[in-house]
Amino acid sequence: MESIATTVWQRRGSSVIFDKECLKPLISGGAVVSLRQALTWRDSLPASLPVPGRTILVSGLETVIETMAPQDAEEFMSRRIRPLLKHLQNYWTECGVVFGFTSHRKSFEETALEEEVLFRRRDRKQIRLSEGLWDGSASINMKRVVREGDPPGEEVIAGYYVVHIS
Repeated sequence: MESIATTVWQRRGSSVIFDKECLKPLISGGAVVSLRQALTWRDSLPASLPVPGRTILVSGLETVIETMAPQDAEEFMSRRIRPLLKHLQNYWTECGVVFGFTSHRKSFEETALEEEVLFRRRDRKQIRLSEGLWDGSASINMKRVVREGDPPGEEVIAGYYVVHIS
């Protein structure tokens, strides 16, 4: 899987970001909307972005994934979230949709062969996160989001990004 160290994920496509340093400016900049609000956009899309800037930070997906049965969570993502992302990317082409997670980066596992990202819940059950959100395009188009750590030169994984799903 390729890595990107730019902020393109804030302006295009969709991503899952779990790094607090990357999420902090989005939160303080007023980019946060609830998952409940975002799901209403499938039927009634606002004429313009409902947040300042070009990034929408969606909160609440992690809670849904943690509380539903694993199969139900994967189905929820594929039937509700993925269609929403497709809809948004067709209308707000210069906007990044970010799903913010509070879990530690070790909760996210990259599979070696399939280049899929799994999310390990608190109860240790795994969710096929990239498959649920981005379907088959994830293995081809998914990139690891990284930032420079402390000390300088150290790479910190911040999340995962897909520029376009079909």
